[in-house]
Amino acid sequence: MKDRFRSALLGTALGDAWGYPYQTPPQPERTPLPESLVISDDTQMTLALCAAMSDIDDGDLDREEGMQAIGEHFLKYHSDPDYDRSPGASTTESLERLSQLGTEHWDDVATHSGGSGAVMRVAASALLAPSDQGVGWSVLQGILTHDSGVARAACAMLACMMAARKGANLLNVAEGLAGDENFDNDSLLTNQEKSDILQDLDTALITDLTGPDVPLSELISRVNAVHEHLNPFLQQGDFEELYRNSRKFVQILGRGWDAGSCTASALLLAQLYLDNQDQYAPHDFLHVAVNWPGNRNTRASLTGALIGSHLKGGVDDWEETREYHFESRYDDAVHCGVWKGFNAR
Repeated sequence: MKDRFRSALLGTALGDAWGYPYQTPPQPERTPLPESLVISDDTQMTLALCAAMSDIDDGDLDREEGMQAIGEHFLKYHSDPDYDRSPGASTTESLERLSQLGTEHWDDVATHSGGSGAVMRVAASALLAPSDQGVGWSVLQGILTHDSGVARAACAMLACMMAARKGANLLNVAEGLAGDENFDNDSLLTNQEKSDILQDLDTALITDLTGPDVPLSELISRVNAVHEHLNPFLQQGDFEELYRNSRKFVQILGRGWDAGSCTASALLLAQLYLDNQDQYAPHDFLHVAVNWPGNRNTRASLTGALIGSHLKGGVDDWEETREYHFESRYDDAVHCGVWKGFNAR
């Protein structure tokens, strides 16, 4: 799984750095790849969680010890000079409370936000945890800052999709959480917690939509419908359909500020790439994620993580036509998938 994480991390960083300059309103229509690739909190928190997962693995930490380790690495990030790249309000509020109370109170500090901050860092927990704990750590790291039904369900779904065998249909994984081997066999979550997550899928409402609020299960049904519409266009070589009706697709799936809507859009674009990877490059779909209005960099970073976790050639597929260079502080970590922590300058 570590090789899959390296590819997912590079996809995360590339999507993040591509979308970050175009995030602030008024958002431009043209979104070319920036000359300088500067990451934001999406990649930074993925790296912080990567360092925590290394501690969990090396120390064989249990649930309580592991969550304190995650809290400690998040706090180191929170106190870092680079904690100035649009971190979410819910994350900041939770980490400030954690700093005051101590990491042993990790279960008492979260907001009840359903924001995308919970899901943007899931690649590290889903792909670096022991095989029977990836879903559990993904859910728990999310509720440290975003303790809501939408966030829990989206984190669980993303972990299952990222850890699914290569070649799996991600839409089927998303629709079949009950019965998914990674979900059912997770040893970190209790049976009651799993039951609650399955209930959240059908009852926790996503508010980042045009029209009535709906649960994540309904949003995944919409992803299926949009996928059925778009796939024939792509198979015929008509990639422009993704841009012609971009605002319509965003109205259907949400703007990506919510954990559920961000997951839905990333799932759609990742599966469209996987269905048509002989015709298109993974970067093509990152550009779509950036170009659609809304939460551009998190949508793109999550799309990159999902695609990256399933690329046949891993990192080499991302850099088949060119190498991507990030800021010197982060470049080695992004390419190697190893980060020692934000206190290690």
